[in-house]
Amino acid sequence: MFTELTDATYKSTIAATQAGVLICFKKLCPHCKNMEKVLEKFSAAQPGITLFSLDSEENPIAMQDLGSERAPTIFVIKGGVAVAKKAGLMNPREMATWYEGA
Repeated sequence: MFTELTDATYKSTIAATQAGVLICFKKLCPHCKNMEKVLEKFSAAQPGITLFSLDSEENPIAMQDLGSERAPTIFVIKGGVAVAKKAGLMNPREMATWYEGA
């Protein structure tokens, strides 16, 4: 369900995305796993939104460019631009409200 991005692909992928959500995660982070489940529920209720993931430990250039300092950090992508950033956990309702307001 998630398309994994890398240092080499994140800029072009974000630029080509009209509606999406990116999660910066760490493989052993339990909060990241929980947020991935929230995003899957969110995207099931919001057709047309693409989900992306970025391993923060394997992609330091992307993390620095995006300004992500901890995992999980979520980015809203609209019109080829990351328009909002939030670190930490949300439930599906909070995620939907935050996405719409971005």
